[in-house]
Amino acid sequence: MTTSAMHIAVGLLARRDYSRHQIKTKLIQKGFELTEIDPVLDRCVDNGYLDDQRFAALLLRSHISKGHGHNRIRQSMAQKGLSKETIETALNNSDCDWFELARTKADKKFASSGAIVDQKERARRTRYLLAQGFTYEQVTYALEVEVD
Repeated sequence: MTTSAMHIAVGLLARRDYSRHQIKTKLIQKGFELTEIDPVLDRCVDNGYLDDQRFAALLLRSHISKGHGHNRIRQSMAQKGLSKETIETALNNSDCDWFELARTKADKKFASSGAIVDQKERARRTRYLLAQGFTYEQVTYALEVEVD
């Protein structure tokens, strides 16, 4: 039965990358026992089919391209079952300028809205950028200079 677990794991990984946790969950859902899943996962790692660092880097690039901030990316990676160490390594290895990404996201989202005219509008924009995963410092930077 271990070979069928291996076939399922490799089949899933042939289509796209997953975290070790995600593959483990999928194999458990298919009815495999933990005693047979762990050796399969270890073999996938040894063969290079399964690599949490590579998966984290791909996930990071995907989120950056969507204009998501540090906090939202961290949360998404944690939901995919990546370890804190893997998440921090991926984020620390990123050359992304989070302040400029926040500004770009704000400019794109609010280009048609014009300048910030009152506190209510500033609060709305701040909430939006915080929800996108940016820190208060990054949000302040993104909103401080108005584009003419």
